[in-house]
This record gives sequence, C-alpha cells and structure tokens, in this order.
Amino acid sequence: MSATRSNRLHAMLLAALLAVLMTGCSGVTRVERDVYTLTRVDTTQTERVRNAPGERDNGIIYPSSRMIETRRQMVQMDSVVVREYPDFIRLGLFEGIGMIGSGQGGASVNLGPFGMYWDVDRFIRAIADKRRLADTLDNIFDGSVHRFGIGEWRLRWFNDAPGWSWGITGLELFRADDDNDNWLTGAGVLTVSKRFYLKESIPYGALRVSAGFAAFPSQYVHLTTSADLGSIGGLNLRAYAGYAFGMRAGQDVASFINVPYVGIGASVLDFLNRDSELEREWRDMEHSSWFIGLAELTLLGSDVESSIFDMSLTGADKPTLTGLIARLAPVTIALPALDYRLAIGTAGVSFLALGGTAFGLAVLPIRVSYVMHPFDMPLQVEPFIEASYAPSTFAHIGLRGAVPISDQASLHVQLGYVSGSTGSLRGLDASGQDVNVTAFDGFYIGIGAGFLDRFFGRDELRYARD
Repeated sequence: MSATRSNRLHAMLLAALLAVLMTGCSGVTRVERDVYTLTRVDTTQTERVRNAPGERDNGIIYPSSRMIETRRQMVQMDSVVVREYPDFIRLGLFEGIGMIGSGQGGASVNLGPFGMYWDVDRFIRAIADKRRLADTLDNIFDGSVHRFGIGEWRLRWFNDAPGWSWGITGLELFRADDDNDNWLTGAGVLTVSKRFYLKESIPYGALRVSAGFAAFPSQYVHLTTSADLGSIGGLNLRAYAGYAFGMRAGQDVASFINVPYVGIGASVLDFLNRDSELEREWRDMEHSSWFIGLAELTLLGSDVESSIFDMSLTGADKPTLTGLIARLAPVTIALPALDYRLAIGTAGVSFLALGGTAFGLAVLPIRVSYVMHPFDMPLQVEPFIEASYAPSTFAHIGLRGAVPISDQASLHVQLGYVSGSTGSLRGLDASGQDVNVTAFDGFYIGIGAGFLDRFFGRDELRYARD
C-alpha cells in the first residue's frame, strides 16, 4: 500500500471517529429537573379553663378564666423530580441498500437485496484469499449503499413544523457497481430529512425526502426519497429512489460520477421516534419486543464429522467443541397472539457452523418462537423454528434458555437440529483444497453469552396497556 493511500485511509478513519464523537455529543436522553419547595405549616391551639373556687358576685365583672395557647410550626423541604426523555428522531447502527439501475459500466457488486451479502462462494474466497473476486454471477442489484452509525435530531424549521430532522451518518459507502472508480465514501455525512407519516402507530409508515452532503474523503450530494416501514424492534424496511453525484478522490486523479437508482433497504438496531414522542418519558415508552441485543456467541458440540477449530481431526479424535453460532443484532418481536407470547425474530447476520464442512450463513433469517418465563424468574425459555433463505438455505429447530446476568449481558444454553445447504459447491478442507459442502445436517448442544442485550417482561410490552 502506498504512503498516499495509507494516509487517506488513516484520515478517513479519523474522520469517521470524529463523526461518531459528534453524534455521541448530541442528545440521546434529555433530562429535565423540576425543583419544588414544600412548606408544611402546623398550628396547635390549647384551651384551658380555670374556675376559682368559692362564690362569685355576678354583679361584678371578673377576668375570664379561659386561657388559650397557640403554637405554630413551619417545615420547608426541597423536592427534585427528574424526568428523562428521548432526545433523538433516529438512532441506528447499520443500514444496507441494494441498488437497481446504478451500474456505470462495471459488473455487479453481487450483494443481493438490501446490499447485505455475497453468495457463499465469494464469501469463502474473500476470507481465504484476502482479495476481491472476479464477478461470476448476474445480479439485478448493480450496487449497494452501506451506512454505519446513523443519528438524527429534531430540526425546528418553518415554525416548528413536524417531521423535519438533521443528522450525521458516521460512515457511508456508496458503490454504483464493482468498478473502483464508481465508488463514493463519506465520513460524517450531514443529512437533512422531512418525513410525512402515513401510519402513526407502531410500526410507523412514512414517506421521507432526504439530502446528504459529504465533504471527505469523497465530495458528493446524495438525494433520496423513500417509503419507510418501521421501526419495530429496531427493524426497518425501505424502498428507495435516489440520485448521487460528486467527485471521488482517486489515488492519482479525481473522477466525477452521476448515479440515479432505485433500491430496497433494511436496517437493524435502528430506532425511530416521532416528534410527539420526544415529550414522552423513557419509562412510558412503548416496547414491542421480548428481546433486543447487539451480539450473541454460542459454542457448540455436535455430531458432525469434524470441528471447525481443527479440521485435521475427525471422528472420535475431533475436539469437544465442533462449531459456533454467531448472531449480530438479534431481536424477538411479540405478536398479538397467545397472550403475545408467540413471537417472530431475526438477526442482521447469523453464522451457524456445526463443524468443519457443515455451516450456513444467513442474512435476516426468519424465526418463529414461543416465549415463556417459568418459575417466576428472570428466565426466558424459547422453543423456535428458524429458516434461512439466503445466502445459505437451511431449517433450524431448537430450544433456548437465557438469563440476564447484568443490565447488558446474559448467559444462555441452546440445543437444536439443523438441516440444509450452505448455498455453495465448494469449501476448504485442512489442506486448503476445495471440498463439496453443499448439504449438511446435525444435532448440537451449546452454551453462550449475549452482549449489550435487553430482556423485556410481559408488563413492559405496549400490548399490556391496551
């Protein structure tokens, strides 16, 4: 790598870091403190009548024998009421868009719908060879957009007209096709958006018009209109029509690109608030999910032939741990059925490997489960059925038990059975040679942990307030 290219990379990473810090400095929670002075006044009156003994001449006026004693006490106390409100319109971890019609003469990036996955062969080779692959597939999706670290806050334009927001995107990768000259990269992208809500209950439906402005390392403008559905459990689906134009600073020369497109997008851990919800306290916010997390890792022991950790040992000699399940941005959303314990879930990306040649890669797999909380404990037991449709196709049935060990971490045990196809005709054995790994199946049992996750109780669901 040349010194010039290395310097650009370092500068881009620094700009992305600064953008994240700028986003973090903007409000996530708005705190209001109401200070009251409470005054309590207590007055006590004591009456005493003392009649002198003996006879009195009624013709003579005697002093009154009634005595009244009054005591007053005053106590003042300061009272502070702390109220915490959400202070953002949108806060998201990741969004991917698959673009149609964006090609500028190069081959497709082959990342599929939502711009979120290669086919499995390309994925394997990209890891093994540490280089981009030549394009071998035809794909309707020419390009992709990836956004990381998305934040939006209320913009008080036009006499506080609702729906306006400004935001910062930490990093945006815009690829019109697979040609390096048709890529744009923006760090700290400034956005201005206007939303028109068509559905004002969760999940929200809205039409959005947005403009993004990037100054580094590429200089471009990105205009979009979209139809948005979400957020529910941090999940969103969007249909896009967009137009991007600007300069990409190449290694030697700058190139101008001009890209109209339509696309399909999805985002995970991406939360949306309407303007009116910024006046609702966090404790009164509506929740729709049994579980939301950042990442899960489960180590497995299974009945497959070899272990992913040492493919040279097979059969009885294989290690006890044969594989793993890694899930990014998992979520379990309550459905209005069976006391809301019937649930549907997914994950941004899920990698499941029973062993060396038995593995599958899933983007936004579909999971149906039944959520239980037995023994009146913070224990979540969840039998589930999961289906992956791309890039691997497999069916997964299992039972999961999880318990939180802190506000942001949990432990779980899981057992299950998986059967399907990797979506590939090749893999790598211990010697680095291609092997046929199309079909696989097996039973497993595993133990793992979740990170930055949150479990919700039945009384915390918005349905409990109906």
